[in-house]
Amino acid sequence: MSRPRGGNRTTGSNSLMSDTAFTLSAMTIAASHRAAAARPGPDDPGPRAVRRNTARALVLDPGGRALLFDREAKIRDVGDRCLYTPGGAVEAGETPAEAAARELDEELGLRVAPADLGSPVATCYSLQQRIDTGAFVAADDVFFLLHADPADIAFASAAHAETAGHAWLDPDGMDAAPHRILPRGLPGLLRRLLDEGPPASPIHIRW
Repeated sequence: MSRPRGGNRTTGSNSLMSDTAFTLSAMTIAASHRAAAARPGPDDPGPRAVRRNTARALVLDPGGRALLFDREAKIRDVGDRCLYTPGGAVEAGETPAEAAARELDEELGLRVAPADLGSPVATCYSLQQRIDTGAFVAADDVFFLLHADPADIAFASAAHAETAGHAWLDPDGMDAAPHRILPRGLPGLLRRLLDEGPPASPIHIRW
């Protein structure tokens, strides 16, 4: 940054250098502000990002533990593996609840009517970059709460083939997990749900 302008301002070449530095600094700050304004956000994923709406289920056993899949991470900056909830993309013509019910049937063999899932308990927005293609994905996740008996779950072979298994974890177990929990706000969400029950409106959790 240039030295302050004022009573002790230098003259000649030093003044020119000072003015040039000030101008470059101002240009850098302006460029930074333009870049920040152009960054993708929830309502503007950016020209390079593909929008993806996802419906997920926070499936809890009678002990309050959540079902998480363990799989290889396919996005940058999350480590080699990650733990995440059942669910998938919302297909054309589906509501989020219909998509969540379909995914529960396909992945876990659980037949649930969309209406029985109730209202979403959480939402999460993230801008991800895939490792394999380098493509950016602007993901809007919606989470539904479902209580289930593990004995009623029949893992689909196709879904389980993509994972290294699954785990039932409470919030403390999530905090101690060897791999990244996605989203990172999931342990805090589960704690709140166990303490307070379903919220009146969806809780936004961090990616």
